Amino acid sequence: MKNRIVFFSGGNSSFAVADFVKTSFPNDNIVLYFTDTNVENYNLYRFIYEVSDKLKLPMLIHSTGLTPLQLMFEKKMVYNNRIGDCSKYLKMKVASDFLKKGIKPNYEKWYNHEYLKDDNFVTDATLYWGIDFMETHRAEPITKNWKPFESSFPLIDNFIDHYEVLDRHSIKECFLYSIGASHNNCNMKCVKAGMSHYKLYAQKMPEEFQKHVEEEHYLKLYVSSYRYIKDIESDGRDGWDEDVRQQLFHELDNAYRDYFYGRAKKPKIYVHPCATATVEYKEKKHYCFVYNKNEQSIRRKVFRTYLKPSTEHMFIKQYAFMKRNGKPYPLTQFVKDLRVNPQKIDPHSHGGCGCFTDYSSTMTSNENEQLTLAI
Repeated sequence: MKNRIVFFSGGNSSFAVADFVKTSFPNDNIVLYFTDTNVENYNLYRFIYEVSDKLKLPMLIHSTGLTPLQLMFEKKMVYNNRIGDCSKYLKMKVASDFLKKGIKPNYEKWYNHEYLKDDNFVTDATLYWGIDFMETHRAEPITKNWKPFESSFPLIDNFIDHYEVLDRHSIKECFLYSIGASHNNCNMKCVKAGMSHYKLYAQKMPEEFQKHVEEEHYLKLYVSSYRYIKDIESDGRDGWDEDVRQQLFHELDNAYRDYFYGRAKKPKIYVHPCATATVEYKEKKHYCFVYNKNEQSIRRKVFRTYLKPSTEHMFIKQYAFMKRNGKPYPLTQFVKDLRVNPQKIDPHSHGGCGCFTDYSSTMTSNENEQLTLAI
């Protein structure tokens, strides 16, 4: 009897793989493995439990306890299509720590545990992935990153009709697919998504989208404030010493923590520290050439010196989940463009998560401690 672990995301592809494994190896020790981001659509949870019931397979659920938004809050970063560590910390690290090192995350839950044939289901297990022929570029890095485990990709090697599998088991597909979403991850909140994805999000789930716009806005203010205060360490701006700087960090955390952890509907009133920045005066020299009538054809240089106020520290640095032309493209601007300049919305900008492809098992003890303390 061989161990087989299906990385089960709650999508149609991973379900098709789970059915393939169960059909091909009915007598082996098979586990559905779901790493929860704690922000999935309610219908995804319905789906994964129903699949476990219909296939009569045990499902192991692991989670750090953090949502992607809370992770960004703790990391003091606004992730985007270039920097998206949500899957790295909430999925890849959780799975790698457990399978390779035997380290369990903060939250563990078994469903249909009675179907597990052997508690030692990790040793020499084959890992199964819901990667199809459209994503063959992901197979090689996954195979490399998850050695010494063997990785298998049934959807690349076999033609499997997702809808035939759904119909055969009388399981209704998830809500996000029914509205036209290309994947079933993070309830449409994927920071690696593109403009067309967010357009669909705004049209089909307007209330949830508006909440997401608000979350990005407050996260931007929080991260910008944090970075402003932290920069004081190096440039000594505004005359703040270390004690004052630590107090500013405390006030910032106190203003936003309850909001990002769902304990308050809005952050507390907080003034961005750049609003109280000390105006600096810089010496400016003005040069010009004038014609001297008394000295034909001779030009002489004159200049005057004056002080010009500098307000370079009085601006709120911009961050956003999306980028456009290499610059932050906040959802507030995106909403405006949807109404006024719809031609700016790229219909081919879908984006995508790409989970489990680029994980490096190396994480500093500092990062581990930070996330542990947060939870």
